[in-house]
Amino acid sequence: MSRNGTTSLVLQGIPASPGVAIGHAFVLAAQVPVHTGTTNATNEQINVAEELLRFHTAVETVVMELHHARKLAEAEGPTAVTIVDTFMQIVNEQMMHESIRNQISQSVSAEVSVAREFDVHRTMLYKATDPYLRSRVLDLDMVKERLIAALRNRTLRVSAGINSIVIAPHITPQEMLQFKSTGTIGYVTEVGGINSHVCILARDMKYPAVIGIKGASDKIRNNDTIVIDGYSGTVVVDPDAELLEHYQKKLERAEEYRLKLETLSNVKTVTTDDREITLNANIDEPEQVDSAMMAGAEGIGLVRTEYLLMKLGRYPTTFEQAEWYRNIAQRAFPKPVTFRVFDVGGDKFREGIPHREDNPALGLRGIRFLLYRPDIFESQICAILRASVHRNVRLMLPMVSGVEEIDAALQKIAVCKDRLTAEGVEFDKHMPVGVMIETPAAAILADTLAQRADFISIGTNDLAQYTLATDRTNDLVAELFEPLHPAVLRLIQRTVQAANTYGKSVSVCGELAGHGFATGLLIGLGLRELSVAPQQLLEIKHRILSLNYEACTELVSHLMQCTSAADVYELLNTVNAKYGKDEFV
Repeated sequence: MSRNGTTSLVLQGIPASPGVAIGHAFVLAAQVPVHTGTTNATNEQINVAEELLRFHTAVETVVMELHHARKLAEAEGPTAVTIVDTFMQIVNEQMMHESIRNQISQSVSAEVSVAREFDVHRTMLYKATDPYLRSRVLDLDMVKERLIAALRNRTLRVSAGINSIVIAPHITPQEMLQFKSTGTIGYVTEVGGINSHVCILARDMKYPAVIGIKGASDKIRNNDTIVIDGYSGTVVVDPDAELLEHYQKKLERAEEYRLKLETLSNVKTVTTDDREITLNANIDEPEQVDSAMMAGAEGIGLVRTEYLLMKLGRYPTTFEQAEWYRNIAQRAFPKPVTFRVFDVGGDKFREGIPHREDNPALGLRGIRFLLYRPDIFESQICAILRASVHRNVRLMLPMVSGVEEIDAALQKIAVCKDRLTAEGVEFDKHMPVGVMIETPAAAILADTLAQRADFISIGTNDLAQYTLATDRTNDLVAELFEPLHPAVLRLIQRTVQAANTYGKSVSVCGELAGHGFATGLLIGLGLRELSVAPQQLLEIKHRILSLNYEACTELVSHLMQCTSAADVYELLNTVNAKYGKDEFV
């Protein structure tokens, strides 16, 4: 936070949705928290029957809100509908309802019971290393707060936010949809993740958004004139005339840039010296295929099949899975779709793991779990094979650390093929099987794995975490988590070289692929395939179109001499100043 010369207040957050907005602030105050250490919020005697009725009524109220939000979402498209449906599933989760009712029956108030139950689930998700799972923490928080607000008979007056920029601790998807009807032009929140449902919705609805500005609702007052820059993550409160003119011009250039990006969906992705790059999309649900194809995706580089587990709260049957996978494959056809088999265990979906692990990140996770539970593994293999009938499906193994694991997995796949053949089921007998490189062991053995796998995909999130022995969710060491650390870059380079040696395709599907700042680096490392979130496709394509491959390889030759992440950033700043800089920044 800083003062910019006079009275302007400059706040720096995280860019969550691109765009620039200039307007007046509408500040939403934080809800008074519920103290879960007590049995009730008022210190009065609990009437169990009344509390049970209050909880039931609150659930009905929030369900009605979501039904209204879903109608609004239908006008926005499938992504918005799916997000609202996810919140509806959380609100209607019967296991949570039962636990809350049990607590109320023990003379605990409805507010405290709701807070306690949601906090238990929040803690489990917050420990996740997977950014997708961690971002679902916000979903739980938002549903919890809406239930507590309903218990307190508090409703949001969205009409008060007409033509304003909303400032809040956080925003729920239903609030965002309701605010749209009032002409809201942007959002600033104190918390959030760039992969959260709200940020996805903001990008889908093309609202500029900045997240992660602590104390924003205290530092910004109602009706303050503010500017939000969703490209840089900057928020300016009471801008002076010079700053206001600067951002008004940037707003005009940003609109021109947005229109330019929309023209790129059918443009071939090549560097200025004609090196072709394949751009794929990472998705979690069938509806996202449509937006990915509209943005020009050349395939689906990663389907996180764990989403289906989270959606159902259990392991689905083979036929349930096959239907879900077939839906995705058909939507993408004839473009290829890569299904990563369940990356469960560790800190993720833990049903089926025999006991609590002291260090789950290094425990029964990914391919280890699937080999431990062949019933689950074979069911999923058969389901993916059933969806491969049009020959545009690939299967990918997560968290492989040695040849024994891929050999065992290939044996399981062979068994499933024999089983389906005996049943007369049609499938792709030559369905490609690949591996994810997410551990230092896998990267070091990349040449050996490349001889067995049909393709390789690099998961930069886990690779960085395991290489640097750093839990990025741990505030004490989070600053040490750095995907651009020289050790991580050298492992990526080693993997790319191994794949190229054996003629296997290699891609990056981790968060690093979606950071335009690092696009030149990845291209220079020899990668010809990147997989990013659908909303990042056009931005990354634009950057690639402005890059020179030879210059990128020269950059990498210097980067490989770096001894710290700071040195890497300095060099990247240099090349980004010369190539691929956005003209509106």
